Amino acid sequence: MTASLPSLKDALRPPLVSVVLAVGMLLAAIIMVGQRHPGMDSAVYQAGASAILRGNALYDSLAIPLPWADLPFTYPPVAAIFFLPLVAFKLHIVWGIMAALCVLALGVAVRAFLRSLIDEPSPWLVNAVTLLPLGLQAVWSTIGLGQVNLILMALIAVDVLAMRGSRYSGVLIGIAASIKLTPLIFIPHLLLTGRRSDAARATATFLGLQAFAWLVLPGDSVRFWTSAIMEGNGNRTYESANQSINGLLQRLTGEAPSALTVSLILGAGCLALMAVLVRRLHDHDQPLAAMLVTAFCGLLISPVTWTHHWVWVVPLCILLGYRALRRGEVGARVLLALLLLVFSVDFRLLVRHGEKLELDWGLRETLVGNSYLWAAVIVGVTGIAWLVARQQRIAAATGPMLPIDSVPSPRQPDPSDRQLVDQRR
Repeated sequence: MTASLPSLKDALRPPLVSVVLAVGMLLAAIIMVGQRHPGMDSAVYQAGASAILRGNALYDSLAIPLPWADLPFTYPPVAAIFFLPLVAFKLHIVWGIMAALCVLALGVAVRAFLRSLIDEPSPWLVNAVTLLPLGLQAVWSTIGLGQVNLILMALIAVDVLAMRGSRYSGVLIGIAASIKLTPLIFIPHLLLTGRRSDAARATATFLGLQAFAWLVLPGDSVRFWTSAIMEGNGNRTYESANQSINGLLQRLTGEAPSALTVSLILGAGCLALMAVLVRRLHDHDQPLAAMLVTAFCGLLISPVTWTHHWVWVVPLCILLGYRALRRGEVGARVLLALLLLVFSVDFRLLVRHGEKLELDWGLRETLVGNSYLWAAVIVGVTGIAWLVARQQRIAAATGPMLPIDSVPSPRQPDPSDRQLVDQRR
């Protein structure tokens, strides 16, 4: 059974350990004055916000200091508006702010994940589980880059898991999708789980924010939606860090022109499977598992899914840990061990990469260099097998349903029975 719905204020409250970590990140940033600037992506965010303040084109070359010059701004124009407060700070402080927001968001997300599994998890459990994911490559690289992945995951987790039935449900997903388009996949998730009004609010929030950007930044909006949306990552989709179906096919085919087309076809199949699984898991009262199906489908079908985008492995590990410890499932223990092994190690240290070396990988490097994808496939296949087995057990317990015309009608009284009773009287 899922936990009772918390209030929005309670759902957005981070656990104590994430507050302490956030303060630590800010202090570290202040101490690093004069040192090499950390936070490649936070530098891009600040540069994009600075560009719109100065009236410069958002999708041309940005004024980013070395060693990260010439990095593109790959987000919708409204995202640059959200990043405007970062302009007021020095670059190393910007990283500290983003890192602090990341660990706060991690705590909020962990609380939402646990509350979907356990009624009122104890504070020590929430704090302990918040610390453990810091060893995962996707998490520590997101914090190191000053990325928004953990923040977006927290917005989605609170909306999907904690705000069902709220008049504001769907708004956080709309905000997340307006910053980065990939959370749009959670709008059909809301529809599949019977939350039509929430899906409408998410859509309205997203479209409203984009319309605001069109009014404020018309030139940048036209540029993004007509060309920049496809040019953001240039010709880097073959890189080992791109752990999506498209990245895999680009490497396997040597960047063949048909690779993207094939990845789109496979992506369509992934979406169809997602729709079936989300609906079935929702019917079985498994909201966290259903959300993970949608999240991992989004990771797989996106043209570019960098390793730090895989922060959704955090709730997957929490779900498997719950099933392993609370229910004693051996399969969950095995899968959890596999995920911790794969996602705690930066596999790029074990394969050749850079300078298009990925296009010449052999069998070993193909297996190791696509380990995030293989792990996702293994967990997905196991999850499907579990769901099928669960449905078979339910069907066996309830018995087969007989056709209506085969059900015997109630027995009608026989007149001879009435005569026999009268004689006995």
